[in-house]
Amino acid sequence: MSTVEQPLALTQAPARRGRPRRADADAAIIGATIELLEEFGVAGLSMDILAQRAGVGKATIYRRWDSKEAVILHALRMSDTPIPTPDEGNLRDDLCAYLDAVVAHFRPGRGSDILPHLIEASCYDDALRASLDDHNRRRQATARTLLQRGIDRGELPADTDVDVLVDVLLGPFVYRRLVTGAPLDDDYTQRLVDFALR
Repeated sequence: MSTVEQPLALTQAPARRGRPRRADADAAIIGATIELLEEFGVAGLSMDILAQRAGVGKATIYRRWDSKEAVILHALRMSDTPIPTPDEGNLRDDLCAYLDAVVAHFRPGRGSDILPHLIEASCYDDALRASLDDHNRRRQATARTLLQRGIDRGELPADTDVDVLVDVLLGPFVYRRLVTGAPLDDDYTQRLVDFALR
């Protein structure tokens, strides 16, 4: 009995269209994002410039991230170095050392427009807001560790509301950075710690 030969179109896998996906595209995009943020800040970063610097097409970026802000936040996550957990022997000195490191993080520079830009964009993008909240929560890990250690040592009451205390300690940095422009220095961090621990 003879067999009926299947049409060629049914026996072969469909041909892929477009350029093959580059395995190193993610790293190239993130690296270019970090470079451009350091050189020009958010204001000088566009998808066209980013694609050119990374050596990819804009479509390659948009297949991975929905917006410029999503790329920036991902780049921050990849490049952020956690603030070390100080151990000065007591909670006050630990918090002062930690907040001095936070001050260094808020220093003026080319990338100082990143946080304001991401906060603004997240007001209109729920997914970005969730990602930014998660990023900020991870950035607060050192402060939470210090406060919990203070509770364990008996330097803070056992029922201390760590969430509120983190807001008290870190909220003024964002407020001064975004609203008043008032200086952030060692004297301010010591006054803030003393106030928070009363």
